[in-house]
This record gives sequence, C-alpha cells and structure tokens, in this order.
Amino acid sequence: MKKYLIPLLLLLPVGILSYVYNLTSFLLLAIIAFCLAALLVVFIVKVFRPNIHKKWLRLPLMITAICATGVLVDLLRPLDPAVVDAGDASHKLAYAYETDQADRMTLKTYFSLFDDSMANRDSIRLAQVRQLYQEEQISLPIDKFYAAFVFHHSKKSELFEIAQKLAGEAAAVSELKDNYVVQWLARATYDRWMVSLGKPEKYGTQNKFSVSVE
Repeated sequence: MKKYLIPLLLLLPVGILSYVYNLTSFLLLAIIAFCLAALLVVFIVKVFRPNIHKKWLRLPLMITAICATGVLVDLLRPLDPAVVDAGDASHKLAYAYETDQADRMTLKTYFSLFDDSMANRDSIRLAQVRQLYQEEQISLPIDKFYAAFVFHHSKKSELFEIAQKLAGEAAAVSELKDNYVVQWLARATYDRWMVSLGKPEKYGTQNKFSVSVE
C-alpha cells in the first residue's frame, strides 16, 4: 500500500494545478513525452539485459499516469464563455481579448472534438467584435487594439485588412507608443494581410504563414 501512497498524494496537486493554470497541461505533455522516451530506452536495454530492475519501468509509468490524469482534468475543465453580452463595448472587447489569449494557452481548445474548440470560440468572438465594428462602437485606442487581435485570428483577407487598420490606429497614439504588443500587432496584421493576398511580408512576422483568400 505504501508504494501507492506517494502517487496518490501527487494526483491532487497535479489535478489542482491543471485546473487552475492553463499552461500546466503543456508541461505535463512534455513530461509524458520524456517518460515515454525513457520507457523506450528501458525496453531496448531490457532486450540485452532481461534482468533489469522493474523500478526502471515502474517509475516512468507512474509519472506518465499522474501526468495523464492532470491532462484529463484540464480537458474536462469547463471554460469561461468566449464573450460576454453585458457591459459596454470596451468591456466586451477587453473580455474577448482576454479569452482569445487564454484559449491559446489552453490545451482543450486545440481539439476539434470539443464544442470549446479554438475555431468555434474564435468565430463567436469574431461575430461579436465584427458587430461592434459595424455599429462604430470601437473608438478608444486600446479598444482598437483588442478588436484588431480578434480580427487578426480570422481567416479572411478582408478581416485582416480591418485588423491592420485598427492595429495601426492604436499603435499611432502616444499612450501606446511604448507598448510592445501593440506595436508588434500593427506590424503582424500588415504582414498577415499582405501574405493572404499573395504578396511578400514587410516586417518578417509571419515566417511560413499562409492562408487562402476568401
């Protein structure tokens, strides 16, 4: 019983960390990959040394099981809504930006099997921000930055153009001149727009990024 006590005790903090911190699962996946590589080495060694001690198999298997449990907890964890309907335009845009960034640090959103997939949540955010843009409710520089980030994660050239317009306007104001992310987005949106049109990028922010024009 004692040999199972430590693994059981480790399950609780790993599960809590996976539930609370988005990036935990990515770390756990890296540990799982390392353990699987270690198991492969052990199996190879076992071919030549059949009497190898079982602990060399038991330890990586135990760690893999603990980490896999943490990943499962993260996958089953409910996510915050992609958007909020309450509040003014600034509040909605700030919230959409926050969930946009959080989703990209959440393992669950990368799986299309879930309703909370990145594509589904991006489309929800895009619909709300697009409506606010069409209603001309995006006027503050920081709001333009938030909106540009959401448009930046779309799939259409026409929306990349809007993203570049908003990001450029946000980057031009004095209060955001020293904000690295704002200045980066102004360049990245321009490059993504150009690449989507089949033209060369200017600032080198996209590397091998490509997207079909719709």
